Amino acid sequence: MEYLGLAAACEGFCREFSEQQSVQIDFHSQDIPKDLPQEIALCLFRVLQEALQNAAKHSGVRQFEVLLKVASNEIQLSVDDSGVGFDLQEAMSGPGLGFTSMKERMKLIDGHLSIDSKPEGGTTIHARAPLCPMVKSAAGR
Repeated sequence: MEYLGLAAACEGFCREFSEQQSVQIDFHSQDIPKDLPQEIALCLFRVLQEALQNAAKHSGVRQFEVLLKVASNEIQLSVDDSGVGFDLQEAMSGPGLGFTSMKERMKLIDGHLSIDSKPEGGTTIHARAPLCPMVKSAAGR
């Protein structure tokens, strides 16, 4: 990721994941700078991995859309499926740590994670991070 940039790393991951899981992923990126701070790039990459793994495991569909773009001085990532969806309150109070860890990752880079999902209506994970974040360490410095 350090040499190729976030867009190339995400595209490569989508291609590999697609082959391993026998799913189709439509990946699109727009205007992603190659020289992003490493913390932002890694955080968004990890959110992408978690979101796609959740979608492949729980959505009931085999086709996903990933969009990575810059808008309004921030990087935006969305992972979308048209699957079974879920009740967000139920999922947040359940035993899984996926959404919680994605939200926490985004907080570390001054970012934001939101989830749009409804039963039988699909799911979209939205992650947004400022291009110049106030990075916080996990130790809370």
